[in-house]
Amino acid sequence: MSETLLILGFIILLIAIHDFFYTTLSASGAGFISENVAILSDRILQFCVGIFGRKLYNYHGLFINLMILAVWLSMIWFGLFLVYSSNPEDITNSSGRVANFWERLYFTGYILSTLGMGNFKPISPFFELVTSCFSFFGFIFFTSSMTYFLSVSSAVVKKRTLAKSIHNLGNSPQAIANKLLRLDSPYSYLQILDLQEKVDEHSVSHQAYPVVHYYSRSQVKDSFSINITRLDEALSILLKSNKGENFREELKILRSSLSDFLRNLDKNFSRSLPKAEVSPGNEDLPRSLTQRNSQELVERRRILGSLLRSEGLSWHQVVEQDQES
Repeated sequence: MSETLLILGFIILLIAIHDFFYTTLSASGAGFISENVAILSDRILQFCVGIFGRKLYNYHGLFINLMILAVWLSMIWFGLFLVYSSNPEDITNSSGRVANFWERLYFTGYILSTLGMGNFKPISPFFELVTSCFSFFGFIFFTSSMTYFLSVSSAVVKKRTLAKSIHNLGNSPQAIANKLLRLDSPYSYLQILDLQEKVDEHSVSHQAYPVVHYYSRSQVKDSFSINITRLDEALSILLKSNKGENFREELKILRSSLSDFLRNLDKNFSRSLPKAEVSPGNEDLPRSLTQRNSQELVERRRILGSLLRSEGLSWHQVVEQDQES
């Protein structure tokens, strides 16, 4: 028996299984492997967007999820294959012939797919126990993956609902601010409360399922980054003006929810977000946004600018009317 292959195989299995369970079941973020695969996949897709256009953003999150799933499956398949290869004489067919390289690879995949053992079988007690464990694990792997993807899909729907709710208020920061001021005070209060709850819900989902961050839309008007930036700028307008006194406290609560989301974004996604430096006189900002500046606002705009760039957007599109892809 090759102890080196056995140890290496189990190390790969432990790393992959830990990353899989931490990402899918902990609701505390992504594992080390998942996080780095997501960042690499995002860069690949961003490169392809530059060649083929924004329509690829509709496949952004799907592509990253499939890449993560493929890496998990490949590592577990390869690790278990190394374990079986540590003593290949213990895997034979029904006539007692020892399985060759490709047959062991086939046998490993057959075990993980929970289809049984096929026309090969282990003949040592140790490999019989390993086979039993990973047959059971294969079932857990696929059911947990599907449950995880369903949870991600639900979080993505809520993310897009939030973007749609903001867009319905207006397609520029000033338009959103004016809409909230024109509405009756009780209705404005309900709108702000609803937005605050949706922002908090998305912020929690964003931390629990980081892959939600990568789900984008090709149409600019549906983009999460453009709408959340417009909402934040609209709050800057309202909080720095003398209007909206009847619901100022509600505006502050919504602003606090957005601040929490931006801090989480800056802390946990700084490696995946493009760099964007925004200063009070930055030429990237439209003139209508350069008249209200503070250090806190500059920091918010730096994070929001990175979020915009991650979806191929700019600050000028934040204030333009009736954006279309």
